[in-house]
Amino acid sequence: MGRILARDVLRGQPTVATSDVSNAQETIAELFGDHRLMPLGFRHSLDMKLRSVRRGGVGIEFLDYGTEVQIDAQALDDFFLVQIPLAGHARLQVRSSIIESTPMLATIPPLERPFTMTWDRGAPHLIVYVQRQTLAGVADRLFGLDSGKDLALGLSMDLKGIQGRAFLRSVVELQDEMAAENAAAPDHLHRLLAETMLSRLLMATIKPLGPAPGGNAADRGRLTRRFNELLERHSTEELSVSDIAVSLGVSIRTLQAVVRSELGMTPSELLRRSRLTRARELLLAGEPGRETVTSIAIEAGFSHLSRFSSAYLQTFGELPSESLHR
Repeated sequence: MGRILARDVLRGQPTVATSDVSNAQETIAELFGDHRLMPLGFRHSLDMKLRSVRRGGVGIEFLDYGTEVQIDAQALDDFFLVQIPLAGHARLQVRSSIIESTPMLATIPPLERPFTMTWDRGAPHLIVYVQRQTLAGVADRLFGLDSGKDLALGLSMDLKGIQGRAFLRSVVELQDEMAAENAAAPDHLHRLLAETMLSRLLMATIKPLGPAPGGNAADRGRLTRRFNELLERHSTEELSVSDIAVSLGVSIRTLQAVVRSELGMTPSELLRRSRLTRARELLLAGEPGRETVTSIAIEAGFSHLSRFSSAYLQTFGELPSESLHR
């Protein structure tokens, strides 16, 4: 995807602006916690601009200090931040570790350890805010982890790779929804977009625990083929990822890791995509007087019509009823 432009982040949302250092520090402290802000530019002045929207345990922020600054921050406790320079450079220092950040490399400040950041002049940031408990819940469903303390995201995220680009796309989709000037999107749509973004954040940052699961490359390839064959035959049945793992004789964790490594998506995402594809085939071939959206959704393996409709719209760009009446 192309570079995200500063003017497009939370476009239409109110911008908080100040040139007063104390006011800027106080405003940012309300969002991210105690810190010391020190302008390093000429005359030690700044021109801060901030836009911020939070909902349901996640948030999108746009922050530009308008000059070079140093930020000495206290340890984060109950939330994660993914900090993406939209231009220029920034640095994150945690003890002796220094991460040089660019639009292609995001930084993730650590939990429970103080850190220092330096943002160059002309380095506006898009910041993704995630409550620790919210991310832990997604990790539990995705990997079987049972609490936030088990999450080890590392200090940086490569945004050039497949997983990093997928994360960026999901961030753009989420911020588009959260930036809407009109009424907020329905809760179920927001949850879908947020969970997709959080899943991709985890997939881009969680480090493997030990050797690559699923054995060697040949073993992983066989497991992936069996997984795809099972989806092709049974995806429309009442089937969960746990059921698939049992059928294939592997743990959920191994199935998650191998499928994600080999196919770039989670088993649950692929299961949903298979069902959506089947539903679209049935809708396009259906007769409006004989079939209904509800009956086709159930036949394709969906039990919640509202979730099906939202996912279908997001995937194919039209409502199920529009496909049926083509």
